[in-house]
Amino acid sequence: MTQPLFLVICALLFLLLVHIFIIIYLFWRQFSQRIDTDINAQQYLVVYASQTGQAEAWAKHTAEQLKIIHEEKVELLDIQQLNQQHLQQPSTILWVVSTYGEGDAPDTAQNFVHKILNQSLDLSYLSFAVLAFGDKRYSNFCQFGQRIEQWLLQHNAQALFPTVLVDQLNSDDLEQWLIGLEQLTSTTFTSIALDKEMLAFKFAHRQCLNTGTVGEAIYKVQLIADRNISWSSGDILEIQCENDITEIQHFLDTQRQEHSDDLVAKLGRLNLRKLPARTGLSLLEWIAQFEVLPKREYSIASLPEQGLVELVVRQQKTETGLGLGSGWLTVGLEQNQPVHASIRNNPSFHLQQDDKPIILIGNGTGIAGLVAHLRQREHWGYKKNWLIFGERQQQFDHLYQTEIAYWQQHGYLPHVDYAFSRDQTEKIYVQDRLRQQSSRLQEWIAQGALIYVCGSLKGMASGVDQVLEELLGTEQLQQLKREQRYLRDVY
Repeated sequence: MTQPLFLVICALLFLLLVHIFIIIYLFWRQFSQRIDTDINAQQYLVVYASQTGQAEAWAKHTAEQLKIIHEEKVELLDIQQLNQQHLQQPSTILWVVSTYGEGDAPDTAQNFVHKILNQSLDLSYLSFAVLAFGDKRYSNFCQFGQRIEQWLLQHNAQALFPTVLVDQLNSDDLEQWLIGLEQLTSTTFTSIALDKEMLAFKFAHRQCLNTGTVGEAIYKVQLIADRNISWSSGDILEIQCENDITEIQHFLDTQRQEHSDDLVAKLGRLNLRKLPARTGLSLLEWIAQFEVLPKREYSIASLPEQGLVELVVRQQKTETGLGLGSGWLTVGLEQNQPVHASIRNNPSFHLQQDDKPIILIGNGTGIAGLVAHLRQREHWGYKKNWLIFGERQQQFDHLYQTEIAYWQQHGYLPHVDYAFSRDQTEKIYVQDRLRQQSSRLQEWIAQGALIYVCGSLKGMASGVDQVLEELLGTEQLQQLKREQRYLRDVY
């Protein structure tokens, strides 16, 4: 090989090596940038704790918008799936949680409360924001959301913006959550569609179920929809409260106004029990400042196949008379008068369509949710059902006695245990009956039974929970909750 040829070959090899080095460098630089980007990218974890589905809906909406707008790494997580590993990596956690009853965490959050919330962890690398749902009619408003906030701050997590407390899905409260997210991400967030489809019903029938009772009157109220609608046993009817005509007429008389149809219509859904100051305002200007009457929720006792919506309503007494919802439904409504309402899906209290045994526990108007489940089980042909129900006196408060006797006679309700608290000197409640039947409870749970509790939170539901923990143990009770075999619709 001649020397010039050798030199040419060496030069070409050198150029090839330089070219390969440049390619490798460019690949390395691109890979390094990708790694840095992945490390520095904002990691969003949206955690929800929901009892009725509202917090879950807002969590999903938040996560979807984060994914669509920024294509960030976003994970949506039910709080019962949250573990310490999720909290031990740098991220931003958006908590969307509801408070149930008198300051309690939702049933799905019980494992988190017992196993994580009481621990001392280093959370200094976490950023967070909390959207807390609640109801100011209950004490300890939004307590679970505030408890999470306090725990995070105590363990050095960084708040992105103040915790948002939401009273009964108030739109102004929810707007604060959207504003916080917009400031955080520098983009526009849209509100979730809160308005459910309002359906028109006609008032068809009502009947007092406990005439002669020492307590408040309980009514069966039946409504007929203007078209075919569907729902599942366990679902809720959200009724828009309205004023009855006598209340409107009394208001107009007090204001010395004529009873025009237009004015009566304007006042139909406005709160006439809580009037703002009128200083210097005309009647129409004053009316424009009135609050809209709230909605009230009632468990549906019927099935779609029956062609009507059946409710069980206990009259509530207030300083200004009967309650807004109970007074209107049990007294104010007239035959064929329209009722505006929507069906709320309540998956946390739905039946499973299988023949596993179920234990139905409740009191008072909670009979509505239990009756709906028994009607559905009869429709499916499943007969292993056990009812434990409580009220005051058998003579007056034996709600749905005819239907329960029918199910007993036809094999759909082989076991019924009543707790009529005032029929003996020592008061007896459903939790006492449950304790007396501890052997059957253990046997049914071993067979895969599901427990459904419907009725009052104070006294009944809390007492049942305590007895279940006493008889089954804390771990087994928590397992039933995780497996969605212990479901509650209490208030």
